[in-house]
Amino acid sequence: MRPNTFRKWLRSQANTVEIDQNLLSSSRAARASRRLIQASVILNALAPLLAIVTIFSLTAVSTMAQGPGGGTIFGGNDQTLGNGVREIIKWGRNLLFLLGIGGLMWAAVNYMTEKNWTKQALGGVFCFAFGSIASLAYSFSQGNAVNLDTDLGN
Repeated sequence: MRPNTFRKWLRSQANTVEIDQNLLSSSRAARASRRLIQASVILNALAPLLAIVTIFSLTAVSTMAQGPGGGTIFGGNDQTLGNGVREIIKWGRNLLFLLGIGGLMWAAVNYMTEKNWTKQALGGVFCFAFGSIASLAYSFSQGNAVNLDTDLGN
């Protein structure tokens, strides 16, 4: 697609937003809202392109992390990559537990206000389950063994 054609297509997509002309002529908030909606339509259309550019820029940054003489990655420390993976797992685990708490709180509020609450409760439980799996993976990455009590406390 040529640049002019793409620009015309984006403009036609943005102009699909329809608001009453009387409202647009009398309300500054309506005009601003229309522009925001048009910007969101354009951003939604450009999202795949932005994702590709982000991936390529991250690839370029990781390539530049390598030494200029073709040396080792991340300054020669062989523990850097493993430590980074462990930190990502730890942060992901913490985030999942926090999302689980938030989902169950949202479900409780919806239950008290007599709204549908099951999706929020299931989402909270799933976050706790995946957080537990991430916690197990973090424990294994630290080199810790996970002991299973099979005698049930006897």
